[in-house]
Amino acid sequence: MDRLELSVTERLLLERSADPALTRRRMRLVVVSGLILVVALIVTSPLMQSWRFLLFFAVAYILVTTWERVGYARTVLAYKGLVHKLSSRVEALERGSILEDGLP
Repeated sequence: MDRLELSVTERLLLERSADPALTRRRMRLVVVSGLILVVALIVTSPLMQSWRFLLFFAVAYILVTTWERVGYARTVLAYKGLVHKLSSRVEALERGSILEDGLP
């Protein structure tokens, strides 16, 4: 592992990659945040009947979804970097194996 020179994020991703429960939990959080907003709008919109109130929830929703998307994009980038490092390491090992065997 030390030869790969993994960053802290990449090492954490590699350790957690075998944990499907973590992914399920993140998906639940995304669904729950959307449902909370929908319920809040349904319950409170008849009471408030204001464009400011609707604007507040729209901005809140945009901020939450943006935060989720940025987190997802950062995770994808980290996975791509990790895959690149691992594939480079495998390629180097295969090259070394071929050289040791005396094959072209």
